[in-house]
Amino acid sequence: MAAERMKKVAGHLNCAVCYEVYQKPKYLPCYHSYCEGCIEKLQKGSNIICPECRETSVVPAGGVRELPNNFFINRLLDEVDLKRKVEGEEEAKCDKCVEEGQAVVLCVDCVTFLCSFCYEVHKRMKEYQDHNICELVELQSKKKQVDVRPKAKSMLCPDHDLEMNFFCETCDQLVCHYCITIEHTGHVHNSVKVMAKKHRKELEKMIEPVEEMINKLSTSREKVVAAGEKIGAEASEVDQQIDLYYDELHQRLEQQREELKNKSRELSTKKRKAISVQLEEMDFTKAQMLSVKGLNDAVKNGSDQEALFMKKQVGDDVKKLTNCYSKLETKPVELATMVFVPVKEYKKSFPQFARLFDDVPIPNNCEVTGIPARPLVGSKIGFTIITKNHNNDRCSKGGSHIIVQAQSSRGGDVVPVEVKDNNDGSYSASFVIKQVGEVKLSITIEGDHIKGSPYTIMVYSPNYKTINKPKKIVNDDGKMGQPWGIAFGKDGVWAVADNSNHCVCIFDSQDKLIRKFGQHGTGNGQLNRPEGIAFDANNHLYVADYYNHRVQKFDINGRYLLQFGHQGSNNGQLNHPIGVIVHNDKVFVADSRNSRVSVFHLDGQFIHTIGSGQLRNPYDVTVTTTDQLLVADCNNNSISRFTLDGTFVDKFGDGQLKLPTALTTDQFGFILVTEYGNNRVSIFDQDGVFVDSFGFHGSVGGQFSSPYGIAVSPNNDVYVADRDNKRVQIF
Repeated sequence: MAAERMKKVAGHLNCAVCYEVYQKPKYLPCYHSYCEGCIEKLQKGSNIICPECRETSVVPAGGVRELPNNFFINRLLDEVDLKRKVEGEEEAKCDKCVEEGQAVVLCVDCVTFLCSFCYEVHKRMKEYQDHNICELVELQSKKKQVDVRPKAKSMLCPDHDLEMNFFCETCDQLVCHYCITIEHTGHVHNSVKVMAKKHRKELEKMIEPVEEMINKLSTSREKVVAAGEKIGAEASEVDQQIDLYYDELHQRLEQQREELKNKSRELSTKKRKAISVQLEEMDFTKAQMLSVKGLNDAVKNGSDQEALFMKKQVGDDVKKLTNCYSKLETKPVELATMVFVPVKEYKKSFPQFARLFDDVPIPNNCEVTGIPARPLVGSKIGFTIITKNHNNDRCSKGGSHIIVQAQSSRGGDVVPVEVKDNNDGSYSASFVIKQVGEVKLSITIEGDHIKGSPYTIMVYSPNYKTINKPKKIVNDDGKMGQPWGIAFGKDGVWAVADNSNHCVCIFDSQDKLIRKFGQHGTGNGQLNRPEGIAFDANNHLYVADYYNHRVQKFDINGRYLLQFGHQGSNNGQLNHPIGVIVHNDKVFVADSRNSRVSVFHLDGQFIHTIGSGQLRNPYDVTVTTTDQLLVADCNNNSISRFTLDGTFVDKFGDGQLKLPTALTTDQFGFILVTEYGNNRVSIFDQDGVFVDSFGFHGSVGGQFSSPYGIAVSPNNDVYVADRDNKRVQIF
């Protein structure tokens, strides 16, 4: 087994530049490796061009020596060196004594060569009693075989010269013990062993899209190759047709025949050249993908530190590759479209006896114009399809087989589309959508999608408009403290959790205060900074009792019914719960400090958790009309979407949200999010696409100071808990 492994290893140890065994192997950003000295020779100014993939890389400020070491190759070199000593090809010296005397044994567990003196010391120590000791004479004579590999070398902290045995998850970097106690105090961190177990899976998940892209690209490449071969075969067939036709016209048509053949060859050459360029782009992109995938193979065999060291760069490169792949044209840029059309009545016709046409629509060149930017539900959505030929010129005639399909994301209904051939290379199409939300518009010509298809069209409600100022402000005659969660019950009754007054306020459908209940404390029915609040179908209230680490249940009159949860991180325990919602007889709780959502039955029995390892300090939860759980992931500045059983779907709002604190949906499916960091409410459509926002920091109507709660009334009014202005604004 060891011998076989060494055969495989041998092919990885020679530098592709100097062809010698690697000396200080370094990674380039494209993941190809060369000796440090060879890379210095490749350097031109501040750039390096990789000899294998031709990608240009910028040299780090500190020079080539600051490029990352290839830990995988270094370990292979150590493994070969160890094998040579074990098999007697190289003299083995004692690894322990100062004199470096000749080794006589190998401790397999320590991976250490020992001289006779050090061996006696080794045997006397308790912790080494059960170690596997092999005499070198037996190993070198093949009387005994052992599969031994060198231990991974520790990485040292560049600032403190100590082993980096910890990983700071907050900063996403390896650190030493001194770093943890000084620069990274209060950060999320743990030992390398613990963190590696968690992040190796994350690293493998990062690579998954690359493998999928490689498979798709390989399939697409096969189609492109087939298209290129078909173009060549088509050119030959057209040449034969031309020959047969012009042989009948004898010698007086020879010149015209040669002209048309030349045109055929020119078109074929142009098309095949385009295909060749496309194949080069595909091969270049695939080579980059294989480089990243190859690194993953290396990381799998690497140490925990190495895996964590490379994680961030791999993540960045996978994002870059994903972006590159999304822009890559994977369908054939050229197709076999030439048609030979003889003029049969040539004796009565003009001197041009035949023509070679290339006016067939090329799907990837065809375009759509006139799609409205914000179409309204119920209105006719019209647009025009423009067909273009190989030269990207508009086709002069109609007759193409065009299929247009519009499908609503709400219910998946296929909407009828009317298509009219204008007989000039253009086609008019229109349809009517009767639902708000996303529509997928698919347009194909002869079975292939045109450029950009399928399109995504968002259909908006004609009643929706940007909010400017509130129609009413509720502040309990100035007695309201810091309002947080808001929820609606039956008959328009609504409740707000007054955080600083440690109570719950109940209002009627006319926004008049009915009652208050709760007081500061830890007993049943007492509250300590209540935050999230929700109603169930029986008009019972569930209150997230933040500092008491529990959820309490009350009837509409404020009578205490039960409680569940207490401080901790185990199943059924809570750590500073904030948001809460009831859906399908289940209570979903944003368990903020445990960075998860905990799910309970209405009687408080624990069911399961959602989002562990994916969320960072979730503040609120809501359920959409399509039964998806949305989580305001405060410290990740985004909204995470899950299925109700806990499967992660996607997230949105990155780069748009700043500390989202609460969220809800309206009757059209729009998602409304309060942002503590931006002092506003942002609106997204059902797919997480940003639509609009309103509000900014201030104290007058329409302005906010730390908005924390939000709810939509039965008549679609928006209620916002304007915490530090001590009021609820109604829009």
